[in-house]
Amino acid sequence: MKSAIKNFLATIGIFLVPILSIIALELLLYLPRSGGFWNFMRLTPFYAGIYFWQSQRPDAFNMVSAFVLGIFADVLSSTPLGVNIAAFLFLYILSVYLSSWFNVKKFSYSWLLFLAATLATFLFKALAVSIFYRRLVPLNSLLFEILLTITLYPLWARFYIWAERRYIHLEERYEKI
Repeated sequence: MKSAIKNFLATIGIFLVPILSIIALELLLYLPRSGGFWNFMRLTPFYAGIYFWQSQRPDAFNMVSAFVLGIFADVLSSTPLGVNIAAFLFLYILSVYLSSWFNVKKFSYSWLLFLAATLATFLFKALAVSIFYRRLVPLNSLLFEILLTITLYPLWARFYIWAERRYIHLEERYEKI
């Protein structure tokens, strides 16, 4: 009984590490700012985290995790409920599809595929927001947010790699084989 509870808590911990690492990085970046420039950085850990955890550790990150992060992002950024949820689920499904076709273990390939997935996700989100508000999203802010998200991916991936090595043991990943 004791080992069953221990295994259950270890499994729950493995699923919580990706979500908590993304939320921790997001809360670190969500300091109140007076300038609008820094506000573009607020959602970059979500996109990088969803792509990273799904492509590197699909056993520890699933669609429910992306949904929970979408709710958290909608509440945090005060957008209409469902915009970030739909964007994160779109990114998750797209990254599942891309990681099944390409080798994402090499970082340069992973970054290139992240570029494609992020571009498609931001276009999907811009289309959804444009339909919701019945006017087009300004392309200069959209382009800047895309470039900032793609540029900061190596930094966020480094943090997520650290979290994976620190809190999820690699032995657990290969024990089931």
